[in-house]
Amino acid sequence: MRILHFSDPHVQLPRWRERPLRDFGPLRALATVELWKGRGRDYDGALATLRQIVRDADTLRADLVVCTGDLTQLAMEEEFALAQDALAPLGERLVCIPGNHDRYPLALEPNRLFEKYFPPRPLPDGFAALDSCGEVCWPVITQGRIVDAQLGQDFGGKIVLVHHAPFRAGGVPDWPWHRLRGARKLLEATGAAAAILCGHIHERFQHGNVICAGSSTLRDDEGYWLIEVAPGRAARATSIRPGAPTMDARAAGPRA
Repeated sequence: MRILHFSDPHVQLPRWRERPLRDFGPLRALATVELWKGRGRDYDGALATLRQIVRDADTLRADLVVCTGDLTQLAMEEEFALAQDALAPLGERLVCIPGNHDRYPLALEPNRLFEKYFPPRPLPDGFAALDSCGEVCWPVITQGRIVDAQLGQDFGGKIVLVHHAPFRAGGVPDWPWHRLRGARKLLEATGAAAAILCGHIHERFQHGNVICAGSSTLRDDEGYWLIEVAPGRAARATSIRPGAPTMDARAAGPRA
């Protein structure tokens, strides 16, 4: 099986700089501070890069395309609609879980726009998904959490999807307000998993069986993983820049 794994595309509102703050509401108006500080510029090209990743999936003959969350910047309906349109060519090959940015509340109530635009469906055989975000996430404080009840299953040989990475590159613990609570128990429970695919941390790395896609559309650091999985073998991951699939990857043969 060949899996294209990307994360944190952070599709944002077109021409957001020209929009009055009342269009965002109080919570999102606060979140736009990050955009004005530079985040907005870093993701001005996110939608175009996401469309290129979709084209790469065909070039690379990927069986599945996995996104480990943060499709949007502010969890606004227009952002979800743009992401849905960009990813539509993938059809049933797309497997997607929400990230903390996709869970910003609406009028202080849980936001269900992710489910509206990306309705839940059964995972492929050999996959498991863990919810590290919960129903509501807030800007700035972006901790995730894995509860014990999610870990009572056999992860042996499976591909495990989770938004929050259990650590930073090199196995270094993440910052307290950004970390994944329950990371140690997660790693203990998934030690025999074929791979743990994650994002949230905007660093692209592989450490043990943890494969973090970083932010696949971040300006000057665009990229994703092409992962090959065979029964009884460790997953093999190759980092690729959008629009520049490697010759080895393209020559690897047809989809299974």
